Amino acid sequence: MKKQYLPTYKGCMVCGKKEVNQNTLGLRFRITENGVETPFVPDKPHQGYENITHGGMITAVLDETIGWAVAVVRKRFFVTGELTVRFLKYLPIGKPVIVRGRALEHRSRYSIAEGEIVDDQGVIYATAHGKFILMQDAQARAVDAYLTYQEDDLHVLDEE
Repeated sequence: MKKQYLPTYKGCMVCGKKEVNQNTLGLRFRITENGVETPFVPDKPHQGYENITHGGMITAVLDETIGWAVAVVRKRFFVTGELTVRFLKYLPIGKPVIVRGRALEHRSRYSIAEGEIVDDQGVIYATAHGKFILMQDAQARAVDAYLTYQEDDLHVLDEE
């Protein structure tokens, strides 16, 4: 069976479980032909100004998405070294969007990736570009040990 999703961490603010982290977004990331994506519908707790998604929430979702994109390609885990986000339009609360990420370039110790938040009409709300630093093997194995894997999840460190 081809693995189509990525594991989660129960305590994560982006992909966690409500019973462990009541503030999580509970997103699930899917592997695509071009990278990684997840649907996202911002809710009232995610707003900055009334009915507008907070920029920090947008940044967190983009960071997680493009970080996973490099992990899938490199078969390793990374931490964010740099992240630049451009906010093109405000994202209304309740607006369903897709968050996409894709790996662009790889060096021995880091990778570069980009992503965007887009609606079903092709309207882009925000873009991101980031540099992701390779995690040491021991730290990556420790992270892998506390991730939650479902049957259709990719085991990033174990895939060849």
